[in-house]
Amino acid sequence: MNKKYSVTGMTCAACSSGIERTVSKLDGVSSCSVSLMGESMDVTFDESKLSDGDIRAAVTSLGYGAYDYGKAPAKKQKGLTLKLRFFLSLVLLLPEMYLAMGGMAGLPVPSGWLNYGFQIGLTLAVLCINYSFFASGVMAAVKLVPNMDTLVTLGAAASFLYSLAVAISGSGGHLFFESAAMIVTLVTLGKWLEDRSKARTGKEVEKLLSLAPDTVTLLKDGKEVRVPLAEVKAGDLVVVKQGGSVAVDGTIMEGHAFVDQAAITGESLPVELAEGGRAVSASIVTSGYLVIRAEQVGEDTLLSGVIRMVREAGASKAPIQKLADRVAAVFVPVVVTLALITFAVWLIVTHDIARAVNFGVSVLVISCPCALGLATPVAIMAATGRGASMGVLYKNAEALQRAADIKTVLLDKTATLTEGKPKVVSFEGEEGAKRIAYALETKLDHPLSRCIAAFCGEGENAEEVEYLTGLGAHGFVNGKEYFLGNDRLMKEKDLPFGAWEERFDALSEAGSTVLFLADSERILALFALADTLKEGSREAVASLQAMGCTVRMLTGDNKKVAAHIAGEAGIAKEDVYAEVLPEDKLRAVQACREENAKLSGRTKKGVAMVGDGINDSPALKAADVGFAMGGGTDIAIESADVVLVGSDLRAAQKAVALSRRTMRIVKENLFWAFFYNCIGIPLAAGVFAFAGVTLNPMIASAAMSLSSLFVVTNALRLVRFQRKKTGRAPEQGEQVMTKKFKVEGMMCMHCVAHVKAALEGVAGVAQAEVDLKKKTALVTLSEDVPSETLIAAVTEAGYSAKEV
Repeated sequence: MNKKYSVTGMTCAACSSGIERTVSKLDGVSSCSVSLMGESMDVTFDESKLSDGDIRAAVTSLGYGAYDYGKAPAKKQKGLTLKLRFFLSLVLLLPEMYLAMGGMAGLPVPSGWLNYGFQIGLTLAVLCINYSFFASGVMAAVKLVPNMDTLVTLGAAASFLYSLAVAISGSGGHLFFESAAMIVTLVTLGKWLEDRSKARTGKEVEKLLSLAPDTVTLLKDGKEVRVPLAEVKAGDLVVVKQGGSVAVDGTIMEGHAFVDQAAITGESLPVELAEGGRAVSASIVTSGYLVIRAEQVGEDTLLSGVIRMVREAGASKAPIQKLADRVAAVFVPVVVTLALITFAVWLIVTHDIARAVNFGVSVLVISCPCALGLATPVAIMAATGRGASMGVLYKNAEALQRAADIKTVLLDKTATLTEGKPKVVSFEGEEGAKRIAYALETKLDHPLSRCIAAFCGEGENAEEVEYLTGLGAHGFVNGKEYFLGNDRLMKEKDLPFGAWEERFDALSEAGSTVLFLADSERILALFALADTLKEGSREAVASLQAMGCTVRMLTGDNKKVAAHIAGEAGIAKEDVYAEVLPEDKLRAVQACREENAKLSGRTKKGVAMVGDGINDSPALKAADVGFAMGGGTDIAIESADVVLVGSDLRAAQKAVALSRRTMRIVKENLFWAFFYNCIGIPLAAGVFAFAGVTLNPMIASAAMSLSSLFVVTNALRLVRFQRKKTGRAPEQGEQVMTKKFKVEGMMCMHCVAHVKAALEGVAGVAQAEVDLKKKTALVTLSEDVPSETLIAAVTEAGYSAKEV
């Protein structure tokens, strides 16, 4: 059995590592994975040997909380508590700092025990306010899973108890009361800021959650009734008016509207929907009116699925995190040992116990596994949330990491590069041939079959119809055998082309897919079908190529049709695989992986496959990263590692670009975490004291807090990630410029579309990003374009613009 839990009380990587080790040791547990950022735990266990209560008890015994996933107490109070604790501690710390250091500045301060008494009282007050550090630290140490709180506890306790002993003995030695108070105050500040920053990494998920309305309007007996969202059932008729949010997935029964699906697909332009179309949750009706028959509600909607996938991906672990986890598992015991050694060495060398305590405590408080533990997961969570807002869903952190290493991208043609909605553009043959073609194609579920059946309209009844993979179909009509398929099927059946060959060549070169209808003796008719390139496909190909990726196309079409489509998409002829069968797609992926494996050095070597159909699933699984178009089959989506929700190929480029940025930030974070500890611990231990470079516990605790804050803040850059869009691949050495304008007069998404179209219609403009809320337009230029020209284009569209 596999079960997921929400875990509360974790503060650092040592916490999650300790829980993982403890639960993994339970008899009956086969695997356990704990996510610090996701505050969750996945456990696979044998129910006959272990109960759910045993697992919870093991976590609780360590001082943490374990709950059914998603049912942990609200976190808001935690943030408020940290904030309050910090300010209360600061109020008490300031007078204590005056008492401890005022005399050095010549300021009047109480002397003797009066001074000591005030310092002891203020320090105890600060320690009591932050008692949770000590409760957690002591509990973890007792259970032999020490964490960051254990280090803070030891550092503060050592400073306080040593100072208390000196004060009682009256020896006149240096006191560290203010250090004890400063340590916990700065750590509290760091945790408060860290919590605030970490909360921002999940803001994209919070945005998605906010898109589900609390109440919806149902149409019952001709009347509109407002009900709570939880009461909506499949089959209900949901009414959504202008400005309203779609709360269910379903079929549009009535109405016409423009719908903003940006929250799900990442595309800013509204989509036109009408009766018979499909509406999905989290869409916003910008104009019009819809009546939707609910088919998926609650946890079954697309919105819920997206949120679930984002949370699971954010809580998963990337392979690059393994080293940090291994280090974090032994970090605290090693640090405590180093602190004891530091204390002993300085005491032996200098015979100065105050100096030995200073260095020993500094080692304890500067060493923190938090930065190490947060380096990867905080970036993964930020990236998966940002990806969701752009229509990119990573199924796990491993897929996100592998996507950063993509070198070759294989694209299926139909419904990936093209719309996947072919139309019959030419028919040649006897009218009776249409009835026979209709009979065969209505028995099959294939885009080309549906297209021909719709074109023919009506016909005979066929029997024993069989789909011939990669070729076409055959069956019997009125007892006579017929074949309907491509030129390869005709050749396989030894059917002469005769006069049809010239028409076949001409139509193929024009980019049409040609299918023939034949009996066992001759060809009877010809159907020419054309599919158009998707909007954005050429841009996606150019952008991937500009990133250094080799883009190749796979298609079952003949070489002439394939070359035509590839040319439109900007794919080189040598990168086209034509006349491929489903098993050939798998071989193509394997061949590319073998080819890339021979590349030398640290060159990117990954192979990605992008597809949408059942016959793409083996290739999607075999690729290093499989991308499934959101409008594809369930099998393809299940086989893939990344889902492109909006079926827009540009999302594949977004996914690769976001993955590369994420892994760069993860590596920066890991470098900082290791570098910080490798430099900070020797500094705190006094290794560089001969050069006059030392740290006291107060500076050490501040450095520790800042180290974690740096890692989280660095990862937050992903929340603002924007892919660099170019309408074509820039030539080597070409300069890319941007200009920003304030645009007045925009009222809705239609206005955004008009401004965007006006700007992108100017020669030299590669891309225009228009923001309705901020009333701005960011224009990317492939060549120098005067601002006046761009402003004039906006003015002609009916709006006003000013460069900023």
